[in-house]
Amino acid sequence: MVPFVVPAKEKVLLKIGEGATLPAPPSELNIFVWNVYKGQRAALFENDFKRLGQNKDFIFLQEALLDQKMPQIWRNDFSAYEWHLAQSFHYKKDLSSTGVAIGSRLTPTSVDFIRAKTRELFWLTPKLTLFSEYKFGDKTALFVCTHVLNFVTLNAFTASLYEIASRISQFDGPIVLAGDFNTWNFKRYMIMKSIFRDLGLEHLDLEDDGRILKLDHVFVRGFDVLKGRVHHTIVSSAPCL
Repeated sequence: MVPFVVPAKEKVLLKIGEGATLPAPPSELNIFVWNVYKGQRAALFENDFKRLGQNKDFIFLQEALLDQKMPQIWRNDFSAYEWHLAQSFHYKKDLSSTGVAIGSRLTPTSVDFIRAKTRELFWLTPKLTLFSEYKFGDKTALFVCTHVLNFVTLNAFTASLYEIASRISQFDGPIVLAGDFNTWNFKRYMIMKSIFRDLGLEHLDLEDDGRILKLDHVFVRGFDVLKGRVHHTIVSSAPCL
């Protein structure tokens, strides 16, 4: 029996908390990106999350988990944030769900998602990409958090990137695209860079990048990047950006 349920499209998005109504958006943004591995290394995860997420303007999460613990951290320790989660699937055993999430001090003007047309081999689970738009003065910026297909053919992996790119191509303003791209070989890495470079997105070369497998990436357009680095010593999950 399949141990999970994929939610209907109208039930994918979930919101927790309320963002602030600021007189003006910040002129500099501090963005944190992390595949939190569903918080499975619980003894270390909670402290790392609170410490690394502190004072960030945007938090991009992959494998976020709606259980009894992670949403409590959001509500208690990040109560000034508004969280939007695109749920990939629900576990039947405890009704918890997992997916990609964006937390921010700002309230988005719109939130949407796409679900990859192909599912993972063996597990048959879908992967999602979350799109949130925010007002910055007279401009609107698009923030995209993704978790790209892993156990699929190269053709299916490439097609899933083009699905994301197609949605991004409809937006002509500033963009931050970040997440776990599952680029565990050179072909995947180069395909990813080529697709998003054609949209005018710059791939960030990050400081302190001691990763052997570079699965997580950040792309930007329309922003001046001051600094980007990897927290490669984190052991409660994969390295975070």
